[in-house]
Order: sequence, then structure tokens, then C-alpha cells
Amino acid sequence: MRWFKPGLRHSISAFLGTEIRRDSPEALEPVRKAMLAALGEEGALINPQLSRRLQYMPDANALWFARSEMVAVLSRIHGEAKAVDIVQELSPSFRGLLPRSLMDAGRMRR
Repeated sequence: MRWFKPGLRHSISAFLGTEIRRDSPEALEPVRKAMLAALGEEGALINPQLSRRLQYMPDANALWFARSEMVAVLSRIHGEAKAVDIVQELSPSFRGLLPRSLMDAGRMRR
């Protein structure tokens, strides 16, 4: 009979650990701030729902797939070519949060 269940031991060590896990809210905050900064106040006025959703999206995948909606909003402000460039500049901030295959697929389109 085991004294400690393996799941319990791992959850305690995860709780006591100081490193930021890749799926934690703290790991998403820099990405979230960069996306909101790229959207800007004018973009937030055009699409306040997107701005609000960016603030509360729960994971990196949701933020990654919101980029297409950001391009749509930013293209109304800057034009499509510049909007795509702005959103492409956000891609490095997702490094380590998403599977490599997903990031590579986004890079190949251009």
C-alpha cells in the first residue's frame, strides 16, 4: 500500500514549485498585453467585444486563433498588409505556449 498517491505528490510539488507553467495565467499575460497593445484604443473602439474577449481568454490556443479577428479589425484602421504585419509580429510571444506545428503552420501561410 502506498502512503502517498502519485497524483497528490505531483500536485503538491506543482503547487510549491516557483516556475511558471506554460498553461498558467501568468504565462499568458505578456501575450495578452501585446495583443491588446497591438489592437490599440482605436481597435478597441471598433470592436469592444474582441478587446474584452482578449482580456479573458483562458488559454494560448484561444489567443492564437483570435489573431484572424484582430487582422480584420486592424485592416479597417491600417489596411490589410500592415494589419497582417502587426499580427505576425505577435507570433514570437507565443513561443513555448503552443505546439510547434501550429506556429509553423501560421508562418507558412505568408
